[in-house]
Amino acid sequence: METTAIIVARKGSERIKAKSLLILNGETLIARKIKQLKACKNIDRVVLGSDCDIMLEEGLKAGAEVVKRPDYYCNEQVASANEMIANMCSLIKTDVVVWAHCTNPLISTETYDKAIKKYFEIQPEFDSLLSVVELKEHLWKDNKAFNYNPYAKRHTPARELEPLYMQDGGIFIQSWNNMKQNSYFFGKKPYLFQIPNDEFLDINNERDYLLAKAVTRENNAG
Repeated sequence: METTAIIVARKGSERIKAKSLLILNGETLIARKIKQLKACKNIDRVVLGSDCDIMLEEGLKAGAEVVKRPDYYCNEQVASANEMIANMCSLIKTDVVVWAHCTNPLISTETYDKAIKKYFEIQPEFDSLLSVVELKEHLWKDNKAFNYNPYAKRHTPARELEPLYMQDGGIFIQSWNNMKQNSYFFGKKPYLFQIPNDEFLDINNERDYLLAKAVTRENNAG
């Protein structure tokens, strides 16, 4: 069973231009993610797909295989995420896909390896795996408390709330055949794999990037 990590990047990112080429601790997000994945003992191949020659060159330098993605599937204004996933899967062939975004820079090699190991352990009860973080917060919906009673005699501390789980976008694992057919990150019965809270950070805007730089700087200092 060959396990392949897939990373996608595109030149047309809107909130932060060329987001995948942002520098974190002296290396691009692309290079950082490839390094994390290549260090995994449970990953056989790392493939970067992009429409950007500079990003593809960065992937090659970091030791990944690269494939050129058609412009259409890199344009979020015209192509859906489902179309993008199906196209990327059609550009390679493997047995199991670990879909990893380079904009989740804090997920460790150890966490990737644990997730892959768990994916094989849960077969065939679950058809896929996605990473989540535990969420214990006082939530509201439609002007009403969603997960606690604010008018109870005793206030419920956040630590006592029933946990909810937030999809963090960091790890998606599924068989290549299923991912190609369903054109989505996970199947109809995914296993929720909880990552450490201190590894959750998805860079979507400038504030996220500044936070990522601060965290990695602190980790290196420690």
